[in-house]
Amino acid sequence: MADTFSNVSAEKQALIAHFNSAAADRRRWRDKASFFHKEDERYLRFLIPEGSSVLEIGCGNGDTLAALNPGCGVGIDMSPGMVAQARALHPAFAFHVGDAENVADLGTIDRKFDFILIVDTLGYANDCQKLLENLHRFCRPDTRVVLVYD
Repeated sequence: MADTFSNVSAEKQALIAHFNSAAADRRRWRDKASFFHKEDERYLRFLIPEGSSVLEIGCGNGDTLAALNPGCGVGIDMSPGMVAQARALHPAFAFHVGDAENVADLGTIDRKFDFILIVDTLGYANDCQKLLENLHRFCRPDTRVVLVYD
């Protein structure tokens, strides 16, 4: 999976540009809202046991995925800037640039997961149904999808 991709709508290009520009300040903003993020992460750790395999859709800089201490952690995000930051901050996990609504962008992730995590990302999807359908390839019968949307 390349770190750039084509064939995205003008709306998604604008989102990518926004999140790329926000990537440099992401850690600072997370620190300012640390109580909120720590509470979110505490609850997610209640739902997702340590050591689980986790795929995070819209992983941003990877902090939430890393906070779960997964045995296998994989993240995907449309922003190359966020993914570059995630790779630098959390090298133990795999991070990919891509759009979860585009099945081709998911092509190199070749495994099933215990949990699929979608935090504050569903609202950016043009087609929620398509996004969720694309995730079937990563599911076993016991896989849980955890959606967080504030």
